Amino acid sequence: MSPPRIRVAVAGFGPFPGVPRNPSGEIVRALPQRPRFRTAGVILDTAVLPTAYGAAQAGLEKMLANSPAAVVLFGVAGSAKHIRVETRANNRVSILHPDHLRFVPESRKLSCGGEPVLKLRGSAIRMRAAIRQSGSGAELSINAGSYLCNAVFYRALTAAAAHRPPPLTYFIHVPPVGTRSFSMRMLVRAGEAAVWLAAHEAIKARAVPHRDG
Repeated sequence: MSPPRIRVAVAGFGPFPGVPRNPSGEIVRALPQRPRFRTAGVILDTAVLPTAYGAAQAGLEKMLANSPAAVVLFGVAGSAKHIRVETRANNRVSILHPDHLRFVPESRKLSCGGEPVLKLRGSAIRMRAAIRQSGSGAELSINAGSYLCNAVFYRALTAAAAHRPPPLTYFIHVPPVGTRSFSMRMLVRAGEAAVWLAAHEAIKARAVPHRDG
């Protein structure tokens, strides 16, 4: 019997001011080459989102239109000492830092009528464990920042709530390559573990009605 097919949307970001090579995008480009996803019936819809508010939102919407069972988003955090599993997205945005197209939001809120905080859909504890088992240090975080990473995470969680069933939705921050001996190979391995966990959690959620990770 063939394995159950499950669709997972995976996205990272391209370069932005100060980060000419974004490891989150490199992770996403590498994952479709991993054979175990294909063998296990996991369909990966991947995208490297432009680091621009409007274009990133459009790219996210395009991915969600395929009704994935899980969404795994990656971003880079320059100050991170470990890989961080973000547990919440805040309804806030910086009006000081321009995106890659030099656009600066006019409001400090992402959504005027939106919830102040949205929590990830899935188990942060199991996600952290899966990343640690890949050989990388990982911690939980309650602060996804106020730039594109937080904005896309908040938009993804908002959109997830409108789907039936809602997809499990995660955001993972990775350190820059070279930070505390994090190589690109290590980050790809951690990314693979994260997406593998998300796929299996989504399969379990599909088997158990109303389960949320």
